Amino acid sequence: MSATPALPGHDTPALAPLPGIPPCPLSDEIALVSGASSLTYRELAIRVHALSSFLRTHGVGPGVHVGVALNRSIELIAAILSVVEAGGAYVPLDPSYPQARLDHMVATSGLKCILTLRAHTGLFPNTDCVALDEFEVNSVSGDMPPAANGNDPLYAIFTSGSTGQPKAASVFRRGFSNLVAWYAKELSLGPDDRSLVISSPSFDLTQKNFFAPLVTGGRMILDDCQTYDISRISKLIRDHGVTLVNCTPSAFYPLVDAAAADGYAALATLRWAVLGGEPISIPRLRDWLEHPSCRAEIVNTYGPTECTDICAFHRMHRGNLDAFSFVPLGREVPNVTVTIRDEDLSILPDGELGELCISGAGVGGGYLNDPVRTAERFVQDHTLYKTGDLAKRLPCGTLEFRGRADHQVKVNGFRIELGEIEIVLNRHAAVKEAVVIARDQRLIAHVQNESPVEAAALREHLATALPAYMIPGEFHFVSVFPLTPNGKVDRLALVNNGHAVASTPIAPASDPHEARILSIWSEVLECPVSDPTANFFDLGGTSILLAVVHVKLREATGRDIPITELFARPSARTLAGYLQPQAAPTANSTAQDRARMQQAGMARFRRSTR
Repeated sequence: MSATPALPGHDTPALAPLPGIPPCPLSDEIALVSGASSLTYRELAIRVHALSSFLRTHGVGPGVHVGVALNRSIELIAAILSVVEAGGAYVPLDPSYPQARLDHMVATSGLKCILTLRAHTGLFPNTDCVALDEFEVNSVSGDMPPAANGNDPLYAIFTSGSTGQPKAASVFRRGFSNLVAWYAKELSLGPDDRSLVISSPSFDLTQKNFFAPLVTGGRMILDDCQTYDISRISKLIRDHGVTLVNCTPSAFYPLVDAAAADGYAALATLRWAVLGGEPISIPRLRDWLEHPSCRAEIVNTYGPTECTDICAFHRMHRGNLDAFSFVPLGREVPNVTVTIRDEDLSILPDGELGELCISGAGVGGGYLNDPVRTAERFVQDHTLYKTGDLAKRLPCGTLEFRGRADHQVKVNGFRIELGEIEIVLNRHAAVKEAVVIARDQRLIAHVQNESPVEAAALREHLATALPAYMIPGEFHFVSVFPLTPNGKVDRLALVNNGHAVASTPIAPASDPHEARILSIWSEVLECPVSDPTANFFDLGGTSILLAVVHVKLREATGRDIPITELFARPSARTLAGYLQPQAAPTANSTAQDRARMQQAGMARFRRSTR
């Protein structure tokens, strides 16, 4: 597909990306900032109009899906807006995913083309690609009438699937417009607001942050690095006067912890911390929210990808932190209805526990090209979505979350079907049966093996089909699984098991640097770590936790160590070698490859991703 459009020259029209939402202001004010680059609203409109005209010329319109394989960047925003303006639906694709997973996502989506960079076109050999770093904006297009209406799809986000393959949840334009209108009004967003995007483009909570700042005349700040770095993100908040951050609680806690030493000055400009994807811990946030420098509110947001990200919310500030003994889901956003139902889908009275079901404007279009799974969740003529979450409504009207009714879990904000991991594990020749559980925000695999196999081999096997955030950090090898009285695997017994025991002798720390690093790891991972050769990620570490290690190591050594060095040296021994005076040995290629895989997959906690 050629990437050089020929467009007639006209005055630049304003961007009008969503039905029922005012268009973006057409001005010379800054709209986007990404690293050292920025675009004004007018410059952004020129890029979007040129690319959308090109896409329409090549068949993109209502109901047509276009892949967007880009990291956070100005190109990403221009690509998304151009697909929307052309009338199509965009599908975020993470270039760091395993090739097999990308192939499945492309095939499932039925993509017309993929917007990406030249370096990534080789990942999609059977689909037309437009390399945006080679795309030439010759001139501004003329006025373009709306190409789609509210009943057309806006985007499709892939989520973990219980059958072993991810599924693409489609969202309607009308539902997303309803979400953005509520978001902008509830948070009083305007031209003075600065929204920082640190979550993954493939995460459903990210999508509204690509639109709300622009339609309200504010400024979007994109964290353009692919590693979660507390110091860098804190600096972005200070330098740009950021007023809004939307991410998982796991990604926000380290920012609060790091800001405590300076009286939370780094967070002084924040008005909103919009958190979603996992339960919120009030003790982790109380000191900040009650500090005189804090002028922010926390917004707890709840909702599945299938229902346009948010269906209920609860605002928290220093005045109502103790109003409940838990963090509630809150109440519905406008035009969305939440009901608590029994197995027959009859509505239960207040106070009774049942399945949380959603109807109204947020209900999406189901799973792309998967009518069977769509029919399982979208019922009553596709007007009601069954979430699988257990909840109850209190007499005051507030919703209380009580867990899952199936084996789907949330780990560090990612919605994961444990069955998907088990299916891939069971494909390994040495595995007789595998059961995966989640404990303390970690994935743990229990394996009954047919023949001897190392955990490293199983991780490599999983990495060929699953993103890094779905690879267990612990492996237990068992001779037999505990069973319930009815003969099923007793998952609760597995959850209550202790940590895995190392199968090889542990070499003691050989110098003070190793001992210091192991001490920090033990503190951050909240379990004793004594093996200096162990991989941080294999112990249950994530990019968020590594960022915490980064801060603590800098405080302990007084050295400003690039966080990329920690990714490249994921064992205490290799990292200690780097810290030695006049010595910075290069980590072996296996460790570096492992680190890059973890970095690409886990750093979406900027994200980050439900």
